[in-house]
Amino acid sequence: VTPSAYSSDISSIPPDMAVARSDTHFGSTSPSEKRLVKSLERSLRWLGQILRINHANVFVPMAGLLDDVARGDFATGLLEALEGSEARKLGFHTLNDGVAGYSLDPAPPKRPQQTSPPESSPTSQLVDLPQTSLRPLPEGKPRLVTDCESPPRHPPVNPIRVGPVRLLFRSAWGVALEFRFRAPPSQPDAAAVDIGVNLYDVEHDMVFERLAKSLRGGAEEEDASLPVCPCIACTPKFSSTPILHSSLDESPAGEEGPAPPFMRGYIHHLLHTHEMTAHVLLAAHNLSVLSGFFADIRAFLAEASSAPDAEERFNEEIRKFEQQYKRPDELMREAKVNWEEVNLARGKGRLAREKAAKATENPVEVTQHPERVLPDVVP
Repeated sequence: VTPSAYSSDISSIPPDMAVARSDTHFGSTSPSEKRLVKSLERSLRWLGQILRINHANVFVPMAGLLDDVARGDFATGLLEALEGSEARKLGFHTLNDGVAGYSLDPAPPKRPQQTSPPESSPTSQLVDLPQTSLRPLPEGKPRLVTDCESPPRHPPVNPIRVGPVRLLFRSAWGVALEFRFRAPPSQPDAAAVDIGVNLYDVEHDMVFERLAKSLRGGAEEEDASLPVCPCIACTPKFSSTPILHSSLDESPAGEEGPAPPFMRGYIHHLLHTHEMTAHVLLAAHNLSVLSGFFADIRAFLAEASSAPDAEERFNEEIRKFEQQYKRPDELMREAKVNWEEVNLARGKGRLAREKAAKATENPVEVTQHPERVLPDVVP
C-alpha cells in the first residue's frame, strides 16, 4: 500500500482510530546510518500527511529498530516545533500535539521465514527499547503494544500490565476467553486456571455449557450474582417479526428478548465443519470479555483513585490476577495445533495425507508370490 493510497483510505472511511505508516526496514536489524536516517525522516513525513487528513485518533509507531539513538531521535522529532506552511496546514505546534497515542513493538518486525531473534538483541535490550522511545515524550497519552509474543521472538510480557495483546484475539484458533480483572475469590490452595477454553479440543464435543462459566447469558436467571456477557454468543437476540415477502403474509405477535446462549458443543461442531459462524461468535465473545476486563479496571481506578494507597491496592489486584490465571502460552499452542489438524483435514492434498497417515499407523507387509497364477476370466 502506497502512502497516498493509505491516506486516501483514511480520508474515505474515516476510522475510529488510525495508525500512521512507518518506514520499517525488513532486512538487517542494523541498517546503515544513511538508511536509518531516511527511515526516520519518511516516518515523520508520513505522519504529517495522515494528520492533515484526520487528526482525531492517530497513533504513531515509534520507529528506530534496535538503535537507541535512532529511537531517541524519532521521539525528539515528534517534539520539534513545526514551521512555515506545515504548521499552518496542521494547526499544531508539534507533531506530538496531533497524535492520540504511541504504538510500540518491543522488537522490529521480521519476514515470515524468520522465527528467531537476532543474536545482537538480548532480552534486556528488547525490554529497554520501548522505554528509550517514550522517555523524551510527555506522559498521559495511551501506549498501544502491538506485539507481545513469548520467546523465541520476544521476552515474556504480562498482558495485564501492557493492555490487549495479539494472543488474546486468536478466535481463529477456537479459543473462547474467560477472565475478569477482579476475579472471583478462589480457594487459597487452588491451582491457576486458563484464561480461556480451546473449543477445538474433542473434550467439548458433547459439552452443553455456555462459553464462560464466570459470566452468564442474558436469558439465564440462575447465578444472578455473575455479570452478563452481552455478546451474540452468550446473549443472542432473534427478531420475533419475520421478513414479510408479500401482503398476504401476516406478522405473528411476539416479544423480542434474549435467547439461551450457544453451547460449547455447538461451536465445537461449527469449528470442525469449517463453519464461519464459529469465528464470528468467538470474536464477538472475546471482544466482549476484553471490553468487560477494561471496564472493571476503569471502575476500580475510579473507586480507588482518591485513596492514599491506590497504587498498592491496584498492584495487589494485579498480583491476585497473576495467581489465579495462567499465562496463555500453552493454551494457545495447543489450540494452534488443533486448528492446524482440522484445517488439514480438508483441502488440497487431503487424500494423500490420509493415505500416508494410515500407512504409518497400520503398516502392511507385502509378500511376492511369483508362482501364483490368476485364473482365466470366463467371457
